[in-house]
Amino acid sequence: MGQADDYTDLYREYLPRILNFVRLRVDGEDLAQDLAAAVFERAVAKQHTLRDPAAFGAWLFRIARNVVAGYYRKRRLTVPLDHASAHPVANPSPPEAVMHQEELRQVREALAQLSEREQEIIQLKFGGGLGNQEIAEVMGLRAGHVAVILYRALRKLRADLEKE
Repeated sequence: MGQADDYTDLYREYLPRILNFVRLRVDGEDLAQDLAAAVFERAVAKQHTLRDPAAFGAWLFRIARNVVAGYYRKRRLTVPLDHASAHPVANPSPPEAVMHQEELRQVREALAQLSEREQEIIQLKFGGGLGNQEIAEVMGLRAGHVAVILYRALRKLRADLEKE
């Protein structure tokens, strides 16, 4: 198998996770797809900077963070988590669509109460599907610290959502 085949396999494996992560950070499916594509374009251009192939996932998510940050920096905005697009439900019935939108609103409001670091760890964990060690590599933290922050953030979210 050649290098192009290896990259194609990695693209197929990581695209859904990168796209989910970006969807949580930006408003609009088209924009999310454009930025996810930019992540992979940058990864191809900078593949020579990857020192350890085993760290590909963390390296790719660092690129994704930088692409999203660059997008907002160009527009002089901050990441609008309270307006983040969620993965749409395929052909929901009208009552399901209303319930889904209400649940998303509640989750967005609860997420907005967390610190930026807590929000980003949750986005990497659930949007990007990363493990604690990978999140630690992306964010420059220790895996144990990520686990503690994640535990506390989820406990805060749960408490906030149970109030509603």
